[in-house]
Amino acid sequence: MPSFAPRIRVEVYLPVRYEAAYQETLSWLVEEFTYLRGGCTVLENTGGYYLSQSNQIIDDRVSVVYCDFSMNWSKRAERDEALRYCTELQTFLLENLWEEAVLIVAYPVSHTRQP
Repeated sequence: MPSFAPRIRVEVYLPVRYEAAYQETLSWLVEEFTYLRGGCTVLENTGGYYLSQSNQIIDDRVSVVYCDFSMNWSKRAERDEALRYCTELQTFLLENLWEEAVLIVAYPVSHTRQP
């Protein structure tokens, strides 16, 4: 009977732009997740829509980069650590990109594992 390993999934919605800073940031994020957590998945050029601060609907292309951290959402200390990481990552991205916002989400997932 398979069991389930708790994880915390972190997803970053990185706007697709052609300025070097965006390409470098995407490469850095892939390396960060790969070296820090063992790997990641990138869904490139995905449609994204949001309401800007000026109340305009923005049609944007994004790369969704996600990684499953070997942490348990049910354990408060691990959840808090993951959320702190997300906050620091978001601050870094906003300081280095020309965006009103960069969406980062974290939530619990489970991986199946065979006995």
